[in-house]
Amino acid sequence: MNFSDHSYEILDNYQQQGIWPIADSSLLSDKYNNRFTVAKRLFDKLDKSYFTKHNTQQDISSWEDPNIPKKSFSKIHSGNVFSYDSDFMASPEHWELEHPTEFVQRQKMYVYDWSTKLDDEDFDYFVDMHNDFKPVLDHYLNECYSDQRDLWKENLYKLMIIQYNTSNATKENIVEHRKWNTERFGDEHFDETLGGLHLGENYSEFRALNTKTNKWEIIKELTKNKQMWMFGEHSQLSGWIPTTHGMIHNPQQDLEERYSIIFDLQARYK
Repeated sequence: MNFSDHSYEILDNYQQQGIWPIADSSLLSDKYNNRFTVAKRLFDKLDKSYFTKHNTQQDISSWEDPNIPKKSFSKIHSGNVFSYDSDFMASPEHWELEHPTEFVQRQKMYVYDWSTKLDDEDFDYFVDMHNDFKPVLDHYLNECYSDQRDLWKENLYKLMIIQYNTSNATKENIVEHRKWNTERFGDEHFDETLGGLHLGENYSEFRALNTKTNKWEIIKELTKNKQMWMFGEHSQLSGWIPTTHGMIHNPQQDLEERYSIIFDLQARYK
């Protein structure tokens, strides 16, 4: 099924029957079939110097967990072209140390409506992805949330490229580090959005709570060039059930960084 077949009636029936709104995507299988390879190249060069080079307006700040500030903290980079966050958790071996020096990490890079190309083919690739998939978000906006239009000041389209890495791991403990990363950053939640388009993961760890059975299901199709619509917190104003989701550890031995791409549709309310 194509996403354009996801009418209001079909999506409503899916929620009642516990069926996931998953659709084939020729864009993912053709133009963006190497998206995780490109994401890796982009994260390999993403640092403060890359950020300051490409953003003329910059706001860099930090956050620390007030209870465990040395074990859980973030570096937040907000810019006028793109933004990114780096979230750190002390590694399992260093969790009990007062001053840990080894961490697992989650990074999120954000491409917005106003993001412009940088003459960097890896970054520009995701600007194109944002532009190509924006009509898909508009389809779901019109089908699912048109009754809210008078409540909005504007809508925001935010493409997130996400990396989970274990750079301090060894061959002997990488599986343990990946499990720790998944458990620390993959807690169950639903997003503070109208909805989001999941554009895949390089290996399967995504799970969601079935709207009929209320049981967790691993959505393995997201490794197969398929897209899935997820309902966010603000979808409840239009009568939808938010998609509660999270991550579950994949114990396969030969896995390294995990990549996930999600395109958020947000509303700024009056």
